[in-house]
Amino acid sequence: MKPNYEIIGNGEGTIVFVHYFGGDAGSWKWLTKRLKRKHRCVLLNLPGFGNTTALKEPSIYDFSKYIIQCIKYLKLKNYTLCGHSMGAKLALYATKLMVDNRPSKIILIAPSPPTTENMSGEEKSRMLNHPDKEEAKTTVEGAIVKNLGKKRYDYAVDSQLGIDERTWDWWLEQGMEHNIADRIKGLDIPTFIIYSKNDPVIDTDSIYNEVLPYLNLPSVIALGNIGHLIPMEAPRKLARQIKRITKNG
Repeated sequence: MKPNYEIIGNGEGTIVFVHYFGGDAGSWKWLTKRLKRKHRCVLLNLPGFGNTTALKEPSIYDFSKYIIQCIKYLKLKNYTLCGHSMGAKLALYATKLMVDNRPSKIILIAPSPPTTENMSGEEKSRMLNHPDKEEAKTTVEGAIVKNLGKKRYDYAVDSQLGIDERTWDWWLEQGMEHNIADRIKGLDIPTFIIYSKNDPVIDTDSIYNEVLPYLNLPSVIALGNIGHLIPMEAPRKLARQIKRITKNG
């Protein structure tokens, strides 16, 4: 499968961005316009998202191999790998699968835990009504704390509606339940977790009980008054944190 990606900026530092469930490469555009002067931002569209051909049989393994394929295709060196929510879980597993050329740093934004993501059966059943615009709006509104504004709100809804149906169902029924915690142990790469204390999707307990115990070299950055869609809700604040993290290479 030919990689599907966008590149924004031509700075010296390279960051590979892996989007959240419900989003695509464009979900990062409000963030990356604040990074593009000093960074080369590679925005991946995962299979089944952003008009990328869907996997015949979606799996954590095959999504992770796709990320590795993109990095090899672009011949990236000395890069940072950044994942949001679902993308964070995939970024960790992709790094573990890499034989060489691993990222110099990993950034996990509101990460879906490497164990299992806590979602009620009722909420999961509701989200399986896809594609449905009203349900998409409910999902977005249930994930945010800050007002997105019309452009970002519409993008969050529309990107969700464009996701391949089988891929959508796979994540809700299998992907978020797939425990990779034991497999990612031993990654000796500086890993930065950025989360919000007010996130209605991934709460603080999940960060400290289901994410941090499985990372060797973690640093935690807690934000406030933001929901789960941090790159869209607070791109300026998030850009400041990413600039600090990547400042020294």
